[in-house]
Amino acid sequence: MNMDGKTREEVFFDSFNYKLSSFFHDEYNEIDSIETPATFMIVYEKELKQKEFELFDRLQFRIFYDKEVITGSNPVNVKLLCDNYSAESVMALSKRICDVFGLDDSGICSNADINFYNADDYDLFWTIGDGESFISIERDKKDGLSLNILFYNNLIKQNVGDLLKPERTA
Repeated sequence: MNMDGKTREEVFFDSFNYKLSSFFHDEYNEIDSIETPATFMIVYEKELKQKEFELFDRLQFRIFYDKEVITGSNPVNVKLLCDNYSAESVMALSKRICDVFGLDDSGICSNADINFYNADDYDLFWTIGDGESFISIERDKKDGLSLNILFYNNLIKQNVGDLLKPERTA
């Protein structure tokens, strides 16, 4: 794949319709929060005006706050969700991710056919770099289809504070 001098992460995020780094710059809802003795997690969600990868119509940001150390480098996970989808679109997304990041950790996507993507349950998982971030496509009969980007802030090399700042215009 020709990267034209871009990192794999830049190529991947350039393929999105929605600029993920602008999530907090327009309307969103807090839909959940979970507190443990050590952490506090907040889930924010928004409906997307245009589907991502012809699949996903909802976008969630999950931010984890360490109660002991508030540094701004808290983990941020991104989850794209949909209830209705075509197996062909999921297969195309899987191929796109493979083209950018290589085979998934189990090597399933290299041999997966349309029957695999029509199944009620599956999980494709990519470890990015030295385990600093992860991408997965998950299908669960109960929860539907999701694209998960774990430790999104590591992929874009920004912390939570940077994500909350207004975008600069030139």
